[in-house]
Amino acid sequence: MSNAARQVMPMIAVESVDAVRDFYVDKLGFSHVMGMVGKDGQLDFVTVVLGGARLMFSRAPGGEAHRRSGKQPVEVYFEVENVEAYHNRVNKNGVKISDPLTVQWWGDRTFKVLDPNGYEIWFYTHVAEPKPPQGAKLV
Repeated sequence: MSNAARQVMPMIAVESVDAVRDFYVDKLGFSHVMGMVGKDGQLDFVTVVLGGARLMFSRAPGGEAHRRSGKQPVEVYFEVENVEAYHNRVNKNGVKISDPLTVQWWGDRTFKVLDPNGYEIWFYTHVAEPKPPQGAKLV
């Protein structure tokens, strides 16, 4: 039996699990895996998946997420098979693209969206070998 991790699933506390679930499923095309409705009729938690990548959203302990205005300090980086096609899909769904399709120096073609809680979500497809900026050294 190996002790190697097989998958990671961030667990993110949010103010409204229902709202974030709708954004990820209806706008970004994630699939709903499982959720649990609380006594008040609102979701207590939900797990969503895109390909093999999962995210869990839950109500913050005590009922309120620590809310900062604007972008949050955590970003999530999702690999997709065809970033251009995925970009077109989410754009058609009315999602505001916060950073356009760009080839990054590390060889990934990326774009970003900001979710309703201020988390920046990257989507990428690896397209080239890394070309670090002049003077930088990869280790």
